[in-house]
Amino acid sequence: MPEQTAGGMRDQDIAGQLRIPKPRTGSGPVAGSYVTVRGVMMSMFGIFLLCGLAAGWLNFGALTGVGYAASCVVAPFVVRRQAQLHVVVAPPAIFMASVLVTQVLTAQGTSRHGRVLSVLEGTLLTLAAVAPWLFAGTALGVWASATRGLRQCVRELVAGLRDPGGTAADDLTRQAVVGRKF
Repeated sequence: MPEQTAGGMRDQDIAGQLRIPKPRTGSGPVAGSYVTVRGVMMSMFGIFLLCGLAAGWLNFGALTGVGYAASCVVAPFVVRRQAQLHVVVAPPAIFMASVLVTQVLTAQGTSRHGRVLSVLEGTLLTLAAVAPWLFAGTALGVWASATRGLRQCVRELVAGLRDPGGTAADDLTRQAVVGRKF
C-alpha cells in the first residue's frame, strides 16, 4: 500500500503530476537553444576586453588575437540562422571598442596630453600586432557563418534593398523588431 504524504497525497499521485520535459530538436549548440545577437555581441566584447587586459598584464600580445579568432569562429554556431550577417559584420567594430577601452584603462602618463598619446599609440600598436589574427579570425568567422546560412541572409538583405515599393524592407524590419528573436 503506497504511503501518504503530509498533504494527504499518495506517492503514485505525486509521480503522476511530475512533468518530464521533452528533448528539444534543432541544430543549435544545445539541441535547439540559441543565444541572442545582443548576448553574443556583449560576450564578444567581454572576451575581447579580458583577453586584451590579460595580454597586457602577461605581456603576451597574441592572446588578444586568439580571443578574437575564437569568438569569431564560435559566434555563428550559437546564434540563429537569420542573425549570421550580424555576427560577421560586428566583431571588428566590437574589437576596436574593446581595444580603446583597454588602452584607456591601462594608459600611462601624468598629463592629459600624455594619456591621450598613450591611448593612441597603444591602440595603433595593438592593432598592428594582432592584424594577422584579425584577418584570420574574420576569414574563419565568415567561413563558419557561410556554413550556417550567411548566403541566405545576404540574399534577403539585397532583396530588401532592391524592392521598389519598400515592402520587403519593411517586412524584414518588422520581423527583426517584433517577430523574430535574433
